[in-house]
Amino acid sequence: MPTPAIADLAAGSNIIHTRRGEEVRLRFVTPDDAEALQSYVRSLSQRSRHKRFLGALNELPKAVLGDFVALGRNDRYSLIATMDHDGVEGIVAEARYALDRATGRVEFGLSVLDRWHGHGIGPALIANLERRARALGGATLSGDALRTNDVMIALARKAGFTIQPHADDWTLVRFEKGLSGVVADSPSADFQLISRGLQAVMFDNK
Repeated sequence: MPTPAIADLAAGSNIIHTRRGEEVRLRFVTPDDAEALQSYVRSLSQRSRHKRFLGALNELPKAVLGDFVALGRNDRYSLIATMDHDGVEGIVAEARYALDRATGRVEFGLSVLDRWHGHGIGPALIANLERRARALGGATLSGDALRTNDVMIALARKAGFTIQPHADDWTLVRFEKGLSGVVADSPSADFQLISRGLQAVMFDNK
């Protein structure tokens, strides 16, 4: 049985919309989603997988998949974005973000299913991640992209991120944005309390 804090965390949900107004549901990934998430990664084009994971792979390695579906492990959180097609829920995007408590930096990465590129899911997901990062108490939001990933770089720039060369890898760029605003204005404001509850449970179970 999951602890109450973990159950509450798994139940967290948000709604974003495509440019045409179609509803996209966001929720935290749970271990029960492992197979569906792996199928989603396999269904991405080779080019999209390369851009998302900064290298060639056909699926998530077992250890990486396990980390993706572990709720709150090392202050890392994974989301899936789902839509209904003929009554069947399918994953159309995913995102992962992590808080570095020492620096206040929240780093993220995301992908969108190829057939849904250009429908506004990426920008809406970035905006949602920004609110979630604020709710975690983050000071900056950042991510890495291949220098050749013009789409992600353009999305980040449009969202107000600064783009600069990566300090450790010439094939990458880093985009970063300072966070400001009141956490209570965020639809994910209660996530801060949920996160604290999860950490307390994890500490008690050590």
